[in-house]
Amino acid sequence: MTRFFVLTFCATFGLLSCGSSTPSENTATTTGTNTGTGTTATTGTKTSTSTTSTKGALELVLVDNDVPGWKVDRSANKGGTAQPMSGVTKLDVEGLIDGGASPFFNAPNIPKLFVWQNYINTTLPAAPDNALIYVYILEMPSAALAKGLYTAVASLSEYSRRSGTSEDWKAVTPSLGTESRIQDTSSQWWINFYQGVFYVEVVMSPSAGPAPDYLPSDIDLKNEAIKFARAIASKI
Repeated sequence: MTRFFVLTFCATFGLLSCGSSTPSENTATTTGTNTGTGTTATTGTKTSTSTTSTKGALELVLVDNDVPGWKVDRSANKGGTAQPMSGVTKLDVEGLIDGGASPFFNAPNIPKLFVWQNYINTTLPAAPDNALIYVYILEMPSAALAKGLYTAVASLSEYSRRSGTSEDWKAVTPSLGTESRIQDTSSQWWINFYQGVFYVEVVMSPSAGPAPDYLPSDIDLKNEAIKFARAIASKI
């Protein structure tokens, strides 16, 4: 299958520093100066200054098989590595996701750090030609601003215009994090949630094609997307 869903979706809807000086595969790189690329040559340990969390966004990034069957999709990452991608400014994030960063940079709900990672699962019976997930993790200056972003984006056309296409936004039960919602967009399962100082988006794109290759409302794919998102929430 062709893996263009991440760039296409991100460019359209605008969805979602820091290790040692020798980056590991689970260490994102970020620029010391703003180049608009969201990447740099040096890294340092990310420590949250929030009073509600001692973790940084990079510590929430899942690695291979944290959720069984899901591995980092290196081919979808810029640079072809397992390193999550990150940015600290709107220009950085626009460089990462080919534009579409505006929903995440409307004052006052502006993140301290934006992290993006891609995953692939080749073992799901409901997606015989593989399933893909991309994740945006936004570390906000405070828990109040994480909630603020979750609330604010819901009114944007990138989110609200999808209402009614297949299934309106619904609450995830039991809830992910503090508050969460999920939607079947007719081609993807899309989850938003916030907890503590973090706002998270998880989007699953199964293999596309005629049934039974892909059924937009497949309950097994929905449950898999929720399980993946819950694994992130459990790290907060």
